[in-house]
Amino acid sequence: MEIGIYANTHGNSYRDDTNMYLRNSPLEETQPLKVACAAEAAGFHSIWYPDHVSMPIGSESFHTANQSGQRAYQPYHNMLDAVVVMGAVAQQTNRIRLGTSVLISPYRHPLSDARQFMTVDQLSNGRLMLGVGAGWMKEEFDSVGIDHAERNGRLTECIEIYKRSWSQTEVSFPGEFYNFKDISMDPKPVQKPTPPILLGANTPAGARRSARYCDGLYSLFLDSHVEFDRFNPLQEIIKKERESMGLGVENFLMIGAATAKITNKDHEESTNKPRRNCGGTAEQILEDLSKYADAGYSMIICMLQCETDSVSEQMEQIHRFGEEIIPTARTFAPKGDWKKVD
Repeated sequence: MEIGIYANTHGNSYRDDTNMYLRNSPLEETQPLKVACAAEAAGFHSIWYPDHVSMPIGSESFHTANQSGQRAYQPYHNMLDAVVVMGAVAQQTNRIRLGTSVLISPYRHPLSDARQFMTVDQLSNGRLMLGVGAGWMKEEFDSVGIDHAERNGRLTECIEIYKRSWSQTEVSFPGEFYNFKDISMDPKPVQKPTPPILLGANTPAGARRSARYCDGLYSLFLDSHVEFDRFNPLQEIIKKERESMGLGVENFLMIGAATAKITNKDHEESTNKPRRNCGGTAEQILEDLSKYADAGYSMIICMLQCETDSVSEQMEQIHRFGEEIIPTARTFAPKGDWKKVD
């Protein structure tokens, strides 16, 4: 099993006994290049960048990161742009892979995204992992003039346009939402035939869409208490869907994101009963990670929980994960026939 890290470009995260939240962290405490270089040195497999164009001050939309639906974001929220930061990080690092968690594809033009993320793959010499999603916040769609009800149809077309743009010499697409013909998109990404595309989804419909159009499923375990096999029914849907297409799952990735906090044995994260997801001592966190491996996950992307806005607290978590968690987690063999992250 590999361990990824959820970037703090939308602020440090914290949790209570139910939900995960994001702080409106000062930009001077974000320091994305310093954090990325530290994560690479600590041995994290990849770093994953969240995405929003705007943040509606008020929202009644159900936030899928928390099972309660409560929004993790503050009404006024500092957020750095994912693709811009990824381009900078690509030039400052050598090994760590760069992912999106997740790109809200339906309210952008897919040709623009195809160009930008091809550039990230080129600048990083083939380290892009593109997580995409339909988007959960209706008010944000309203702000950019896109009908939220169209998001799933637009997402499906976006994914196909990325693939064609990255692999075909002459690109055309006759769709319901996007329609063009005879264009070029050069150069192509370093990764062939395309960088991996993973669908961020926690629903049966999302599982079916991932099986049909993507290279993997990216599920969220971000609330404070989880069942490690929560999404096993989605895995069964994926297997059946791919079987109907004449495909297996040996080329399909199963990854997840989880809140996590490493502490000493006398900290409340270690002594809480029930204990929070991936919280506590190294031994306790490794126990949880082994259960994710048993559920078929070959990578867990950890959203490191901090008690303050301080980048130094984020760095401390990174260093401790590198020393106490990552070497042992790599010995865990995920169950099932799913593709393993490389």
